[in-house]
Amino acid sequence: MAATEHAQAIRKDTKEWITLALLELLKTKKIAKLTVSEVVKKAGVSRMAFYRNYESLEQVFTAYYEPKFADIFNKIANQISHEQKIADLTHFFHAMTSEIRLAIEAGCTDLLYQVFKSHIARFYDGLNPFPDWTGAKRNYWIHYMSAGVFEVWITWIKNGQQETLEEISNLIRLFHR
Repeated sequence: MAATEHAQAIRKDTKEWITLALLELLKTKKIAKLTVSEVVKKAGVSRMAFYRNYESLEQVFTAYYEPKFADIFNKIANQISHEQKIADLTHFFHAMTSEIRLAIEAGCTDLLYQVFKSHIARFYDGLNPFPDWTGAKRNYWIHYMSAGVFEVWITWIKNGQQETLEEISNLIRLFHR
């Protein structure tokens, strides 16, 4: 039992070191220009350790952001008030600004969007916004809502957050009607 716990702790540490190394390297290099060799060297782990845990650098990136988006969408799924959902999402994007800016500069916006879209899909699947929530209607609604909301926040961050949080929240409210 202790050996299993020790192996699990080592695996957890290895994944954390790989993630931290990737995030540090992304500050100076786009993900498309990084290699697994660079990341494992920075992390102090072997290539074998990397491939025991991940298939790609993109998977490391996604695994880092996945729980962050899961947390906010779990929180807003339990909110009754539409206003509180927007407020919570606003707070999330504001708090995540530096991490999202890193993703943008590292060429990872599409990866971030895929994580966001998967959570939008789960969110709306839980709401079933239309009586016939299937097929094309579901598919296009999820694409429409996820792309719109995501792009508002990404554009706000890319543009240096010139508008206030309240202005952005009000735009999202207006667009979501």
